Amino acid sequence: MLGLLYKDFFSAKKELLITAVMATTFVIYNAIIGQAEMLGPTIGVLVSLGSMMPTYSLHYDKTTCWNKFICASPISRLKVVLSKYLAGIVSTLLATAIIVLNNAVSDFPIPLWSYPLLICLILLIQSVMMPISLKLGQNALTVVFLLLVFIPTGVFVALNKSGIWTDDAIHAALEFLQNNAATFLPLGILLLLALYAGSFFLTYYFYKKMEF
Repeated sequence: MLGLLYKDFFSAKKELLITAVMATTFVIYNAIIGQAEMLGPTIGVLVSLGSMMPTYSLHYDKTTCWNKFICASPISRLKVVLSKYLAGIVSTLLATAIIVLNNAVSDFPIPLWSYPLLICLILLIQSVMMPISLKLGQNALTVVFLLLVFIPTGVFVALNKSGIWTDDAIHAALEFLQNNAATFLPLGILLLLALYAGSFFLTYYFYKKMEF
């Protein structure tokens, strides 16, 4: 399993390097400039990179014909798929660690209760992305990812323009989440674990049925 994980991260070394450069740039910028307007985009980029990282391995396995080799080996397809999801969890923790570092040097830190929400968000996107990446390929994955980003954004903008989702409503919603975090967080984690497990078995089903 460690060998599979090493292969997954090694195959995505280019993306990891780009991520490291971008993360370092954001951290340095926020440490020096400290603009509140940059905190949101910084977190958005890091969440996106953490969400997409496991799918790079699936893409490289297909383009380099690694699937033909690994499926002809004694290693089970279950372990191959499991390594992708473990890599997804590791990339989630790395992205969260960078967000924590960025938050620590920023003059406008986010509250502690938001970290579990960011972790859940990254894992949620991964659970949607990985079976789509395996079944439909990278082009479809890009379209779905953009839809996941722009549809909620468009809805929030439309609600804001219509006067429904005002600044007061946003603050009230955040205050409600903060006051009821002890109730909603465990429930959200259970739902996310169920979704992540369902995503794993769906991806494994697709992978098991594929002829390489």
